[in-house]
Amino acid sequence: MLPRRLATIFCLLLLAGALVPTASAQDTRIRGTVLNAQDQPIPNVNVVLTRSDDGTRMAGTTTGADGTFVIGSVAAGTYRIAASAVGYTKTSSTLTLESGSRQVTLRLRQKRYGLEEVVVSAARSRQDLGNIASSVSVLSPQDLESQSAVTGDLGDMLAQTVPGLAPSNGSLSNFGQTMRGRSPFVMIDGVPQNTPLRDGARSLRTSSPESIERIEVVRGASALYGYGATGGAINIITKEPTAELNATTEVGIRGSSADVEESFTGRIHQSVSGRTNGIGFVASGSYENWGQFYDGKENLIAQDPRGQGGLAGANEWSLFGKAGIPVASSQRLSASVNYYTFRQDLKYGRQAGEYGETPTSATTSTGTLPPEDPGTDNIVGQLRYEHNDLIGGQVSAQAYVQDFKTYYGYSTFFPGGGQPFIESTKFGLRLDATTPLGWTEGSQLLWGADALRDQTAQPLVDGRIFAPQMTQTSAAPFVQLRVPLLSDRLTLRGGVRYEALSVDVVDFTTLRAQFDTDGDGTPDQRNDVEGGTLTYDNFAFNAGAVLTVAEPLDMFASFEQGFAVSEIGRVLRSTTAASVNALNPEAKTVNSYETGLRLGTQRLSATATGYYTTSELGSSYGANFEIVRSPEHVYGVELTTDVQVTDPVAVGGTFSWVKGVRDANGNGSYETPLPGNRIPPEKITGYVEVTPLNGWTSRLQVLYSGRRDVFDGPPYTYAQGSVSPYTVVDLSSRVEVGPGALTIGIENLLDNYYFSVRSQYPALPGSYTPARGRNVNLSYSVTW
Repeated sequence: MLPRRLATIFCLLLLAGALVPTASAQDTRIRGTVLNAQDQPIPNVNVVLTRSDDGTRMAGTTTGADGTFVIGSVAAGTYRIAASAVGYTKTSSTLTLESGSRQVTLRLRQKRYGLEEVVVSAARSRQDLGNIASSVSVLSPQDLESQSAVTGDLGDMLAQTVPGLAPSNGSLSNFGQTMRGRSPFVMIDGVPQNTPLRDGARSLRTSSPESIERIEVVRGASALYGYGATGGAINIITKEPTAELNATTEVGIRGSSADVEESFTGRIHQSVSGRTNGIGFVASGSYENWGQFYDGKENLIAQDPRGQGGLAGANEWSLFGKAGIPVASSQRLSASVNYYTFRQDLKYGRQAGEYGETPTSATTSTGTLPPEDPGTDNIVGQLRYEHNDLIGGQVSAQAYVQDFKTYYGYSTFFPGGGQPFIESTKFGLRLDATTPLGWTEGSQLLWGADALRDQTAQPLVDGRIFAPQMTQTSAAPFVQLRVPLLSDRLTLRGGVRYEALSVDVVDFTTLRAQFDTDGDGTPDQRNDVEGGTLTYDNFAFNAGAVLTVAEPLDMFASFEQGFAVSEIGRVLRSTTAASVNALNPEAKTVNSYETGLRLGTQRLSATATGYYTTSELGSSYGANFEIVRSPEHVYGVELTTDVQVTDPVAVGGTFSWVKGVRDANGNGSYETPLPGNRIPPEKITGYVEVTPLNGWTSRLQVLYSGRRDVFDGPPYTYAQGSVSPYTVVDLSSRVEVGPGALTIGIENLLDNYYFSVRSQYPALPGSYTPARGRNVNLSYSVTW
């Protein structure tokens, strides 16, 4: 039975849909098919209809699994229809529509990558990648398909494909998986998933991969989003309704040969999608029971490998629904609900080892079992209105709600022991509008605003308060100017975002002070803290330019500012201050400078990017886990390349190198390295993808994480441990068999015994846990 909160959201969305007036009948309906060079249908292609005279966007849709699409409620006239997808060359055609139905066939030529993929999250409006003055990575449906064949962990998928993102933790927590040395901002369809008031580090474990159509990643600080987007923005975009009714059924098993009975478990996924009477819908559900994990020496790994939550032995449920209806010509209303839960059934505990010598191991003694199974519950609901021809421009308005909880394990850190959890409820509004300016062809003004109410707290399950209830209220208007020049060879853009927010904190008493501040050898006593209101405001600016040096080479440069409030909950939970206002933790502004080159041809794509970021009030952890505020500099280099060697063979890879230092003494000398939870070693990824026959594709990929040893030791203090290098090789293969497709994926193909970056840098005996050894994933899917 679904939680009452989920049922409430469904009822509200159904009521909203019932109040929408039925779309008025129009004269013309466009039915079409998108095919490749071999006349095979291409799913998940973006199809956009625009006026031929002024380029105004009239309608848009996505092809289904059979490559078909339908666009209805279009008045007679002359239009331009365009089809685009990552991995293919964009194509378009002119249509003259009369009453009745029109059949269209579009063909796309394959390419590995280029500069014409349409992205949304990078600039909050639909733009080609070649016009964006920032580094952007797009994980297409094909990318997600090949990665999910190997692993069900979104952190693993992104680490393999996105340069600048630290290696995955292989656990429930994404703590320390930074982007360019700073925290990434994660969204689902634009809805924030982070909990910045008390960071639970669960933002990459809030949705099932089966509900995702693509992921767009903007690397570097963003002045367009705020809400702590200092390292980059990751927008998880859910699936859209297909043109024709179809359903997909997938069953699979996953596990290790080390212990078949304990590790091998199953999963099932079912989805249905289509359109009827102008209403598009998609609904899906999935369930997976995760087995136990074994390392490269066939030893059982603790279910909670580092005390921050794990994946082994968990039950994962996901339900997703989306519906869209044309309200009138060029107008659309859509609603969606995404329900996700991931809970561990604990059978094994964790036996601490010795850092650098003896690994942490699993034990049959689980200790005191927590009242609640560790894991995450997340509900995201949204209602969106789009108008594609409002005074010549486009407008999108979105209202959303998120209800999030994440439970940790039982801990003796608290007096008498206890189980903490973080709960956060968000209500928000987003407005994005694009207005043509007419100065030059394609010049436009993007403007809008964000409003958010976020209530977050960290209590214990027994009712005691660890971090008090905090309520953030914020409003942030923004404007962004884009002006193409020199026959579209030069694009200039710039803008500003004003963010005003307040955080209301209730009166509370600290559960236990974490530190010995008075020097008596014992932690300080509980402290009564008077609540209050903290207020912040900030202007965040951005400017950039993209220059087409020579077809197909682009050069770009940008300046971005990101704004973030410190993790107030962590500061408050062990404060010795008498009041919140006396503490008054300061916000930080991150200045990001970036320049790069992009090369995109039909067979070759390559990028080279360098960046440099500064902040006067950085945030790092000290030896006692306290937050240290000091000036910081972070800089690095990122490279990507993808080559279609021959039609059946593609190769490529990425390279990431980042360095971070801070001014520890306030004397202007930046000589102290930032800790390991901020700065990972260099990372290199590579792949070879082969399609020997139509319907059969195989991919071999590798991830190398390098060495980082910049602190004195041993002994080491927290997050200053030495990190040794390791290499992981994965294999996946998908072949059409019978009515469906058989997929096999092998994670850690060579069964390498290694310790992830997250296990090494803490330098703690309870965190020194080996990573997963060889795991096999086998599945079969049918679309019908």
